[in-house]
Amino acid sequence: MGNNGTNKNSDIDVFYFVGCTASFDINVKEVGINTINILNEAGIRTGILGKNEKCCGSVLLRIGQYDEFERLATSNLKTFNALGIDTLITSCAGCYRTLKADYEKVGKFNFRVMHTVEYLEELIENGKISLKHEVPLKVTFHDPCHSGRHIGSYDAPRNVLRKIPGLEFVEMDRIKENSRCCGAGGGLKAGFGDIQNLMAQKRVKDAEKTGASRLVSTCPFCYQGLQIGVNAIKSHVKVSDITEIVALAMGLEAQSEEKAT
Repeated sequence: MGNNGTNKNSDIDVFYFVGCTASFDINVKEVGINTINILNEAGIRTGILGKNEKCCGSVLLRIGQYDEFERLATSNLKTFNALGIDTLITSCAGCYRTLKADYEKVGKFNFRVMHTVEYLEELIENGKISLKHEVPLKVTFHDPCHSGRHIGSYDAPRNVLRKIPGLEFVEMDRIKENSRCCGAGGGLKAGFGDIQNLMAQKRVKDAEKTGASRLVSTCPFCYQGLQIGVNAIKSHVKVSDITEIVALAMGLEAQSEEKAT
């Protein structure tokens, strides 16, 4: 299924799968904007599908609509394989888990799938991203379920945060495999919003106990879910995607919800 790996696209360095939430939710669109700005500053030639991008199908799969998921995944794999890409990145933990772990059960693909923060860590290690500007913030990090418990990707976001000058990174009591879920994924927020709200409130209170001013994550779904908790208890904590923090450390004018609304 797809190309045989000998016809790679030399016009781009990486393909960015934006995802539905970062594409269509006006309060989360900064995730995609910051990601593209970071990659442009680093000199990375980035490809996107724009209006031709389809949903990855994660929510369909999580709520049991496997036939519809398989149809969508098959279509996406055909598109991705035809692009001749080496690396696909996505900023959404749900998309990441789906593309990395679930698509291989549907068909073959000849490219690596990475979360955006894993790719950013690689660029930092290779010297393509320079974090020269101090970011005088105290932050804590929320592990998304799909990239954490589902895939086991815990280190990259923490490694990136620890490399940012001037930033104080503190952990909450419940982290990694023991992290609380924010409740946004798996159809819970859509079907049982009151339960999700309470779950998010508990997670925000975990963050408040650390004394952090920012609650950072690597998933637009978590961004949405945690923001519900912040609003519910009128917390002083601000939710940020890690791309906002990286952009600030690069000296870029980072997009944030406050600027978007």
